[in-house]
Amino acid sequence: MVPEDPWHFVCSRDRLVDPGSRAFVLSQADRELSGFLVGHGGEVRAFRNRCPHTGVALNWGGDRFLDVDEAYIQCSMHGALFRPEDGRCIHGPCVGRALQALPVRIRNGDIEVAWPQAEDAS
Repeated sequence: MVPEDPWHFVCSRDRLVDPGSRAFVLSQADRELSGFLVGHGGEVRAFRNRCPHTGVALNWGGDRFLDVDEAYIQCSMHGALFRPEDGRCIHGPCVGRALQALPVRIRNGDIEVAWPQAEDAS
């Protein structure tokens, strides 16, 4: 039996602006994970769409995850600010905590994201 490929296509690299963000959902068997991509400083990062403070989705709607200056990821509930390079909270009720990073790669011009380790997927 061939194991299922852990990498899932999200979008082509040219569909993610810099700075910018894009929501996605990974589906596999009977589980689902909501996440988002961030293009910032020439890098692409992926995070779970879940605030470490309350567990709510971060986006303001659709693909809107960044603050008005497009410098930080901003939680839609309490306005917490997270650094796009590592997801660490620098302002708000969860200072010092971080978003859950997801494995991301660019292959043949496509952005792909993998499921986190089983113990981190809850």
